[in-house]
Amino acid sequence: MGERSIEALMRSGLYVIGTLVSALLVTFLVSSLLVEADLVQILSFFFGSSVGSVDSLLRTLARATPILISTLGLLVAFRSGVWNIGGEGQIVVGVIVTTGVCLFLEVPPVLAILLSLVGSFLAGGAYGAVAGFLKARLDVNEVVVTMMQTFIVLALLQYLIDGPWNWGLGLYPRTRTIPPGTRLPFIRYPLNVTFIVALLTVAAVHILLSKTVLGYELRAMGSNRTAAFFHGIDVARLTVLSMVISGGLCGLAGSGLVLGYFFRAQAGISGNYGFYAIASAFIAGNNALFAPLSSFLIAFVYEGTLGLTALGLPRRLGEAMVGIIFIVVILPRALGWSKER
Repeated sequence: MGERSIEALMRSGLYVIGTLVSALLVTFLVSSLLVEADLVQILSFFFGSSVGSVDSLLRTLARATPILISTLGLLVAFRSGVWNIGGEGQIVVGVIVTTGVCLFLEVPPVLAILLSLVGSFLAGGAYGAVAGFLKARLDVNEVVVTMMQTFIVLALLQYLIDGPWNWGLGLYPRTRTIPPGTRLPFIRYPLNVTFIVALLTVAAVHILLSKTVLGYELRAMGSNRTAAFFHGIDVARLTVLSMVISGGLCGLAGSGLVLGYFFRAQAGISGNYGFYAIASAFIAGNNALFAPLSSFLIAFVYEGTLGLTALGLPRRLGEAMVGIIFIVVILPRALGWSKER
């Protein structure tokens, strides 16, 4: 590894640490203004609900898992110079495919799991490829397309759980649970083996982007699309391919949510993880090796903020705080992003 690579890794690591410190400062400042509690109480509830015990740490890791897989998907597109903002929708594609396979295909459980994972990747990739094709062939802005696609697939999920797939029981729309044999096991509840899948995906994406010819071409296209074209790189093909990989990984995250955590499709199952993954990719500096840290950081702040609801902080306001925090800490990186491109 060259000196420039080491310097870049150190800079990214310092940025993650700075992000963590900034996020905590904003959280404690806002919390102290909104609830009648001293700093000691705020610290106690925040850290207690996020990393203060084995159970809380496992919850945080479980929360980080779908964010991590989605982050890896998005950073493949971002490193290629393609702005996939539709991770949330691609996650839902994986949810729909997995639920359909597990509920309606009469196949052995192991085969159902395999078909769910592969099918979710392919379906998410195909959904992402639409935006990639429109950008490559018609120069349609992929930010607009991927965002609009999200609304389409969210509406489709709502239709399914309200209509043909509705369980008919419960207080909110949802499907019936998938068969027990199709559920992935827990390492220790609530942390599922999808966490291991996520870590393996980190290694796979790092190798893809750093050690392969395809990865070099994707990064070259992301650095300078015009120069890559004149050096013989098929930027149109790579644009579509980057969105296939990106959407496929996000679809895989959705499959994990059904197979490993919810065991059904329901409203809100995607948990805004696709949007959090955008922040996570920024914080990680589009480096797959830092994606676990940035994903854990988001889950850590999210779980810690939820813990503050015990002090009277409204749950929805806590979620809004997460958004505010990451606007604050991502802004410097976002302002310099286009210059790096």
